Amino acid sequence: MEKIKGQNINGFIVIDKPAGPTSHQIDSWVRDITGERRVGHIGTLDPNVSGVLVMALGKATKLIDLVHEKPKEYISIMRLYSDVPEEDIKHVFQEFTGRIYQLPPVRSAVARELRIRTIYNMDIIEIKDKLVLFHVKCESGTYIRTLCTDMGYVIGTGAQMADLRRISTGNFKEDMAHSLQELSDAALLKNEGKPELFNKILLPMDFVFMDYPKMIVKKTAIKNIENGSDIYPPGIITLIGKPVKGDKIAIYTDKNELIAYGTMLVNEVKDLKVVDIDNVLIGGDEDSGKNIVVRGKDKRENIPVQKFGKRLHGNFQHAKEGNKTGNRNKSFGKHSGFERNTSKIRKRKDK
Repeated sequence: MEKIKGQNINGFIVIDKPAGPTSHQIDSWVRDITGERRVGHIGTLDPNVSGVLVMALGKATKLIDLVHEKPKEYISIMRLYSDVPEEDIKHVFQEFTGRIYQLPPVRSAVARELRIRTIYNMDIIEIKDKLVLFHVKCESGTYIRTLCTDMGYVIGTGAQMADLRRISTGNFKEDMAHSLQELSDAALLKNEGKPELFNKILLPMDFVFMDYPKMIVKKTAIKNIENGSDIYPPGIITLIGKPVKGDKIAIYTDKNELIAYGTMLVNEVKDLKVVDIDNVLIGGDEDSGKNIVVRGKDKRENIPVQKFGKRLHGNFQHAKEGNKTGNRNKSFGKHSGFERNTSKIRKRKDK
């Protein structure tokens, strides 16, 4: 299989995964077709499950965690073990809409601990004999197989998932999906100097941020951001949208180039630190694909946002006073916890 020639590929490709191969096999095939080494899927599908499998290529792999948090939609068939009145089935579907408890299956990629997931909506499309065809939109990390089993227990007959197809991941929809054969054909045409089809299949990185507020920064701030600096008022040109504290925000240059995304730390742009950068999408280690920045969300809680007029932290004041008085730790420069005593040093034996 001939690989695409030329520059690195950065963006997303939505694959219509067939039943049979694993999600990691799809990774490998997309890597072989495109020639882009950095490839990863968003939201693993079991081998027998088909549908939308979003592939991130190049720098877009830095956005996998962000996209993975988005809601998923599925069409599923649940098989009941015996006949049940339709009204009973509809009642249980209503009970399982909203926040539910789930215990991940034994064979899963996460710890098998009871957790809460949200079912945003669940609609019955058709009931025929013991089969229930339904649509569900749910929080990321919801196991539809477990959902069917749990609903079967409540109905009283028992049930299992008979079939499953994912139809969306966030804004990536089923009508954007392409088969591996279509991708292979597009790659071949691109190598022949006809990139139109491939360019149509490849979605840009900022497709992820189509519904996000945006911040335009000055040229002078770009290098600082690339080096891992957060964003302060002097580097901001304008805001698009009305972001508040805690919102994710996309960072662009004045030429409409996506360079990073982060989390708003304030409600109004008047404090020193405005945005805490989550990930930088320019520069960095191109070969390893490692993230430049920065700080996991678990470490972002209670970040102090220093305001104008605030005095220095007490530690800075103490350090300042120490420099004035010349007081220093008297043991500075000496061995800590060790006094040289030659009698206690074991002599080296002659060989």
